[in-house]
Amino acid sequence: MEKKKSLKKSRLKLLRHGLGWIFCITLLFGAHAIFFTTNTYANDSKKTPQDTLRVIAHIATSWVVGNSVVEPLVYVDNENNFVPNLAKQWTLGPEYIDLHLHQGVVFHDDTPFNSSSVLQNWERYVETAATKTPYFTLDLRLAIRDMEALDAHTVRMYFHVDAFMGQILVYLRSFYMYSPTFFEAFNGRYPQGNQANILKAGPWGTGPYEITKIQDGGAISLLRANARYWQKGYPRTQNLEIYSPAALNTQEAYQWMIEGKADLFDAVSPSMLPILGKHAHLHRTLKYPTSHLTTLFNTRKPNSPLRDIRVREALNLLVDRHTLHRFVSQGSARMTAFILPLDESNGLQPYPYDPQRATLLLNEAGFNEANPLPLVIGYYISEEKLAKAIGAMLQSKGVAVEFEQYTTRQEYYKHIKNYTHGPDNPIEGERWDLSIVQSGLYTNTVATHFEAFYGKGGNRWIEVDNEADRLFLEAMHAPSWEKAQEKFVQMELYLYQQHYSMPLFIWPSIFTMHQRIAHNSFSGSGYLLNLKEISIAK
Repeated sequence: MEKKKSLKKSRLKLLRHGLGWIFCITLLFGAHAIFFTTNTYANDSKKTPQDTLRVIAHIATSWVVGNSVVEPLVYVDNENNFVPNLAKQWTLGPEYIDLHLHQGVVFHDDTPFNSSSVLQNWERYVETAATKTPYFTLDLRLAIRDMEALDAHTVRMYFHVDAFMGQILVYLRSFYMYSPTFFEAFNGRYPQGNQANILKAGPWGTGPYEITKIQDGGAISLLRANARYWQKGYPRTQNLEIYSPAALNTQEAYQWMIEGKADLFDAVSPSMLPILGKHAHLHRTLKYPTSHLTTLFNTRKPNSPLRDIRVREALNLLVDRHTLHRFVSQGSARMTAFILPLDESNGLQPYPYDPQRATLLLNEAGFNEANPLPLVIGYYISEEKLAKAIGAMLQSKGVAVEFEQYTTRQEYYKHIKNYTHGPDNPIEGERWDLSIVQSGLYTNTVATHFEAFYGKGGNRWIEVDNEADRLFLEAMHAPSWEKAQEKFVQMELYLYQQHYSMPLFIWPSIFTMHQRIAHNSFSGSGYLLNLKEISIAK
């Protein structure tokens, strides 16, 4: 009994960690070895400025930049617990939530932050969201109908009658506060989609850093410390340089780390650890869980055989996950039953490898040697090793596999992401049946992941399932965050039984860092690198 309670407690803690259905494809498996000509490190002071933190951010660069410049009312700490931020505390009631704001906070443009600031951001948010809907599970309008200022530093937010109350802290975590100057510069528009997306330099937020320059369309962002930052003692470095994949590809990122040109790289593949380990000035840290590797089923493809649950189950039974874990992930990943890691999944186990039962199911569904199941696997080029391994397993049991490779991230998003599919680009027109993706398990909410299986959700590849919809709405309407998570557990059990995806691994975030910052602790949550907390050893 105590063990079950412990499992439930640990599961809820992981759910609090949150999952965001926000896609961040990185080079996970190192399909090809990478060799460098530089084998030694020269500790040149010109390469290691004492007042500048140099970060190569391949995991959602815009969020890494944005979280250093603008801030939400509620934040998450390094353990992914919801904590006060611009709101120092809150009082939650059945009809509203009162937010008590920090005093003495100013925006980068010298405007005081107060209740009026929150109301202005809310007005701009509502107007912008009317034309560009945010992610369903990050849309503050689904919980809040109105706001008012009780005094200069207290805001009351009123719930809808059937509000998604259990998600209110999640919504507030994603509700960033922008300065009046920002709205003047952007015609009164609140940022669409990615709500911490900084498109150009300016005095935009209250954050620990001010952005001074954006180069090459966002490839490189230069920031300086906010001298009047409201949290005393932060940030701990005066200057910040953030390099995106557009500035440095993966091989160049490793080269920079080896040569001492950068302090931190946030997307190390396991295959590179032996090479990086040869350099004494480089350290590493692994954080669990930060990304969920899975294979999506596109049941919206016209006449798709994947609409038959027997076919979906057969495909799951034909994949030997233990072999993939051993040889493809090199043992550094964690097995997962559906969404959460094996040791947190409340009794769920990964789908077994059972080719005999899979063959029977395919035969029942009308597929055999004379009529093999046709299947197209779509994948981003960095996932080629995994795609070919899964394809080989399916081919060995008679599945007729084709591959569709996407060589650029833009091409991948065009074919996979639901928000890129409109009337002129319907997802029903895609060739792929399976698509290998890495989704970020970030600190927004587990709801963002489940949204993909909701009929009105943002990223949806399955046909409408009324039972999935019912379970999703029950969770979203739960009266508290804890109750919402319990309902999502029920939804996960149902999705697992329906074989709506081919879950594989929970992948850790592997950071490599220069020894001069190795004494710091790091957030285990991808794009939420708390860069203001990182100091440089003298």
